[in-house]
Amino acid sequence: MIHTIRCPGCGECIRECSLQANAIERWEEGVRIHLDRCNRCGHCGAVCPNGCMDHPLAPMGPPAPAPLPPQQALTFLRTPRSVRRYRPQPVPRELLTQLLEAGRYPQTAKNTQGIQYLVLEGADKVGQVNRLYCQIARALPPDAPNRDAILRPVLRQEEEGFDALFYGCPQLIFALSARDNPNGMRNAQFSLTFLSLMAPSLGLGTCWSGQMEKLACTEEYMPAFGRLIGLPEGMRICGCLMVGYPAVRFRRLVPRDPLKVYWR
Repeated sequence: MIHTIRCPGCGECIRECSLQANAIERWEEGVRIHLDRCNRCGHCGAVCPNGCMDHPLAPMGPPAPAPLPPQQALTFLRTPRSVRRYRPQPVPRELLTQLLEAGRYPQTAKNTQGIQYLVLEGADKVGQVNRLYCQIARALPPDAPNRDAILRPVLRQEEEGFDALFYGCPQLIFALSARDNPNGMRNAQFSLTFLSLMAPSLGLGTCWSGQMEKLACTEEYMPAFGRLIGLPEGMRICGCLMVGYPAVRFRRLVPRDPLKVYWR
């Protein structure tokens, strides 16, 4: 299917699209789009200087704001912390929806997007996932990959009597994708990163549950977790993020290893 657009024909959209979907070509009165090739990235409308990119699959968005000053942007990126102390009250769904909206906007491989979310709410449900994790971890064979790392929170919980897997968070966010999406795991990482960056602006804290992912994101153990959390049919678990109101305040930025660059 071809969609035609009358415009001055500056060619900016063609030059941009040629690097991605190669779906736009010149027409005597402007340009035409091969909709079957378009990946809906929206770059054509974003670069159009004339505001005439009437694209049925990628409507033009609002004008882009000026980028943050470099130091302000860097401070923003340095502000989020991995939170491991949470207040018990749950985050209202309205606020969580604001957080999840941020996960729609990162770049994804070939603009495949496709990330959905399952939010598990309540200490009882989070506790059930914790118990299933412990059960599976305890049954791992001695030569299982990452066995020591997977068992670490289980042993701490047994020895010290606190939630060493989810740290008492009231809700878990599972990033999901269709099982046939080859970019699902990668896109979920982009999406959950945006959630982590957005969380402090909403007064929330997050922590990426890498331990949980070692089991829940594998083909062998995903079905057990899927049955427990109600994983929709045809979907797979691609990531897990703790979320809640922080019970700790980070008053300073933290250092990181110095920059190392190899110039060639």
